[in-house]
Amino acid sequence: MWIRKVCSLIITAPFSHLILFKSLTLRFEISDDVVSITYTGINMSGTEESGTTKLHPDGKEHPVAEALGIVEVSRWAGPRLLESVGKKDGKVLGQSTYEVSSDGNTLTAKIKGIDASGSTFEQVIVFDRE
Repeated sequence: MWIRKVCSLIITAPFSHLILFKSLTLRFEISDDVVSITYTGINMSGTEESGTTKLHPDGKEHPVAEALGIVEVSRWAGPRLLESVGKKDGKVLGQSTYEVSSDGNTLTAKIKGIDASGSTFEQVIVFDRE
């Protein structure tokens, strides 16, 4: 399990368009064909949020069950680096990478994309292993 320690934000969209967390925990479950990423956190308004994303790191398009018309393409770019891209109608909507440090104690998540208003954003979150 990974616990957020440091959060640095690079924002190119209005601040209110991002979902920010006071605290955030990620849990990765890795099998041969699926990586499940479950998050649990307290957002900036004090409400708990949680959800699970399933990535298929085989380099092929897979429909996202929770988002009609969206596909994800994920792959292992190295032994400690998972890359994922979300697309709709061939257009990239978002990209993310999850990289574990060489000592295995830190996870860096880099997320960028287009929000519901069409504005772009970029976010970097560093987690410590629990």
